[in-house]
Amino acid sequence: MKPGVSKTLWLISGILLIFAGVLAIVAPSSILLSLTIVFGLAMFISGALSIVIYIFCFRNLYGAGWLLAEGILTILLGLFVLCDQVVTINVIPYIFGLWTVFSGVTRTVDSLEIKRFGVKGWYWMTLVGVASILLGFISFIRPVIAIQIIGITMGLVFLVQGAAALFMWWFESHLKME
Repeated sequence: MKPGVSKTLWLISGILLIFAGVLAIVAPSSILLSLTIVFGLAMFISGALSIVIYIFCFRNLYGAGWLLAEGILTILLGLFVLCDQVVTINVIPYIFGLWTVFSGVTRTVDSLEIKRFGVKGWYWMTLVGVASILLGFISFIRPVIAIQIIGITMGLVFLVQGAAALFMWWFESHLKME
């Protein structure tokens, strides 16, 4: 992969996730079905970009296996959301929670890898990871509340995931092994 391509993919992923987050927050009363389509597409694209980055950069990134695992899980959950939207409406807090917790753990592990490189500001990625984990657990513990405020909840998680992708875009040059 040409230098900067993975960085560009992180940027695209971050922008798409943030766009989906803003859309969900601005229009929380939108039909839940349309939110599941946005949710599924954002997850699918984000997972695909993670896998593409892994394929081309796995030898040059610490923790690349986590990136691949997150990409595969994100694509599978995205496909599930896109293919069975009626069931998804009923279980979206759990799917959402699962994805968010797993992504939060991945981001936290990534932040520790970034810290090993001595990158200043690594703790921001840790905060994003912990925020993702907390939002995911809230979705599991209180699914009724999550359904009632799904637009805002989805928007917040998309914003956190978008921020994480933008952190990866920002820190990517520091993540490569010497």
